[in-house]
Amino acid sequence: IVSLAITDLLLGLLVLPFSALYELTKEWLLGSIFCNIYVSLDVMLCTASILNLFMISLDRYFAVTTPLRYCQVVTRSRVAMGLVVIWTVSLMVSFLPI
Repeated sequence: IVSLAITDLLLGLLVLPFSALYELTKEWLLGSIFCNIYVSLDVMLCTASILNLFMISLDRYFAVTTPLRYCQVVTRSRVAMGLVVIWTVSLMVSFLPI
């Protein structure tokens, strides 16, 4: 949940103000390099948000379907690995195409 909160906070701070500026002016005023960075940040943070929601839903699924084995299935190391996968996939999807 903390990872999702950080992702959404970064989206609100790093992407949405520039989206609002673009919507108000109807043209991109900040140059092509920053445009690439802006689009990549947008894709990365939206992807990370979606994957965080997916992992939260998996966590809740395991908590409901296997409550007695939950602590054995969902460990700190698996959660950490999940976070690494979320952010690695998000980075690869967004910044590798540049």
